[in-house]
Amino acid sequence: MTKESLRESSTLELVKVSRNFGSVKALDRLNLNVKPGELVALLGPSGCGKTTALRIVAGLESATSGDLFVNQVRYNETPANMRDMGMVFQSYSLFPNLTVTENIEYGLRARKVDPSLRAKQVTKMLELVALGNKAKSFPHQLSGGQQQRVALARALAIEPRVLLLDEPLSALDAQVRKQIREEIRSIQLNLGITTLFVTHDQEEAMAIADRVGVMNHGRLEQIDKPTSLYNDPRTPFVASFVGQANKIPATMRNKGKVQVLNQKINVSEKDSHFPEGKNLNVIVRPESIELASENDPESTNGLVAIKSFLGPLTKLGIAVEGTPLIHLSISSKEVRKFNIGDKISFKISSEEVMVENV
Repeated sequence: MTKESLRESSTLELVKVSRNFGSVKALDRLNLNVKPGELVALLGPSGCGKTTALRIVAGLESATSGDLFVNQVRYNETPANMRDMGMVFQSYSLFPNLTVTENIEYGLRARKVDPSLRAKQVTKMLELVALGNKAKSFPHQLSGGQQQRVALARALAIEPRVLLLDEPLSALDAQVRKQIREEIRSIQLNLGITTLFVTHDQEEAMAIADRVGVMNHGRLEQIDKPTSLYNDPRTPFVASFVGQANKIPATMRNKGKVQVLNQKINVSEKDSHFPEGKNLNVIVRPESIELASENDPESTNGLVAIKSFLGPLTKLGIAVEGTPLIHLSISSKEVRKFNIGDKISFKISSEEVMVENV
């Protein structure tokens, strides 16, 4: 697909941005830099501050302190309607009494764009979101996915400096959500528009973003490429929030090793400061646990408590005395021989594990 930029891509930067609501600190000195043409997703649990950050960028909220820059120009006092930000809301916020065409051209009318130029831009947007045959339809005559495309076209029609997406897919069912997120990513790449995407859905964020920022209590715990975020999390919160992770009780031993079940495994250098005998949790991905022989001195025995078929993979929940349920993912073909209640032996395959203080 050929890149057809609406305008030159912009930089977006938040510098030490805080936002307080009374005694509640929604954002705590947030630093974020989005490069031209980049799609950055802010990911985190409810109340972590991600939507507050987006609303501050849009001009719908004011920061208590800190600065917002677009193309190195300070935007703190710039009114929302002068920021040239295109925003897609969770609820779409389409005007029910306006047709698709009228919804898309709304921002252009507000900016008093010449009618002939408005018509050309609307035609271009309808083609971009593949809704040319719905130009005269009203929102109630469209599916949820089509309404989302209209909302996206309306946001893009004004040729925004930055595209802001606030949980844009949460109202759609799973199959449509996957389709629309791929369409959004395709359009974003096609236009090369700088985009900030807020979601609580980690699969969504990991699937389409160039970088993902994980937020917790108003702070950005880590921002990285999706693969780096998953494979090299910097904090226990990131490791636990991104993907599934087991937390298994363990004890610190000497020489930078930790005793976990029947194994002694290296810990990362940054975690090696814990004293010998210290009780910890190790954080282990399900795919880092493998089946083992019952005779292997490092293996642990448990009972199959949960068996969840997921196509090529099956997730097992293993009950082991003294630990929470331990989850592992293995080939569905390999797991056929196990039923609920069966004895099973496993071991951790990682050469190094992350630990969490308890």
